[in-house]
Amino acid sequence: MRVQGGGETLMIAGGGTGGHIYPAIAVAQEWIARNSMRRVIFVGTERGLETTIVPKAGFPLELISVGGLKGKGIGDTIKSLSRLPVGFAQAFTIVGRHRPNVVFGVGGYSSGPVLVAAKLRGVPTAIHESNAFPGLTNRVLARFVTAAAVAFETAAQRMKRADAVLTGNPIREEFFSVSRQQAPGTHARKRVLIFGGSQGSRTINDAMIGALLFMAPLRDRIEIVHQTGPNELPKMQQAYRASAFADARVVAYLDPMVGEIAAADLIVSRSGSMTVGELAAVGRAAILIPFAAATDNHQELNARAVELAGGAMVITERELSPERLGFAITEIVSDSDRTARMGTAARTLAAPEATKKIVDLLEKIERSE
Repeated sequence: MRVQGGGETLMIAGGGTGGHIYPAIAVAQEWIARNSMRRVIFVGTERGLETTIVPKAGFPLELISVGGLKGKGIGDTIKSLSRLPVGFAQAFTIVGRHRPNVVFGVGGYSSGPVLVAAKLRGVPTAIHESNAFPGLTNRVLARFVTAAAVAFETAAQRMKRADAVLTGNPIREEFFSVSRQQAPGTHARKRVLIFGGSQGSRTINDAMIGALLFMAPLRDRIEIVHQTGPNELPKMQQAYRASAFADARVVAYLDPMVGEIAAADLIVSRSGSMTVGELAAVGRAAILIPFAAATDNHQELNARAVELAGGAMVITERELSPERLGFAITEIVSDSDRTARMGTAARTLAAPEATKKIVDLLEKIERSE
């Protein structure tokens, strides 16, 4: 029997990447903000980023043993399949021990076993899909969960859930706050921010080394901030020192990212769901270079959604070259009106109410079952 009244428990299953975990944490914070008597339990795997991010955010984390199936070699697939019964047994025990009022899946390896266990125990379940193309786990779970929420309309179609609630992606409030406080172009030179995720992107880094030559005429008109990732830092520092942009700020990691995005006029980045959501929240023009190896090509689909809205130029890895990237950056930052229009267009994709809508949905299905 689940706990009712002021002490409701939300269990959040999933993780692996920041794109899954940070939105989940935003939902957890909103859940508790509505009633301090509530609690949240996360369930993940020992190999995901949740092992560091979730405890740092102040939430308890349970671990199960499970691996991915899609895009794996035959050896890894066999190992993952052999672990499924163990992972499911662990999930069934965890759900029984914590007796959650509702279980919420955000994608990632642990979502499947936990939501199946919750369903068997009669607990209401919901999922959220952050990408334009749903992952394998969510496509399977969509068939039996109580409710589904999506960030893109196309995801609902691909999950075959006509009743899916369009919420957008939960983005931390500071990204929306900073967009109201700081406009691009408030510094003397246009600023270009380049990043490829917390570990950087060798593909983007290598393209930028060559692009600097084509961008040389901009030396007095722009400033560059480039997050390279730790492994690529020495190489990139040397490349910038040898270029017309020796004064560029070249660092391994940027934190907090919100201020860096707000201070930029143009972003060059990958197009994971979190990045796309943050750029929309702040409202910044972007050149998006989707990660070609992303499962189901979901990064390109995310990027195309922003491009369709007018907020980004998309350059696929197949199309990427130093010349193409250098001229694209030059073309956009040289036209202030275009930069501003792209930022405004990107903001039309922002979803400031996403977290609230998701928690509203969780409360609704909790009451209905």
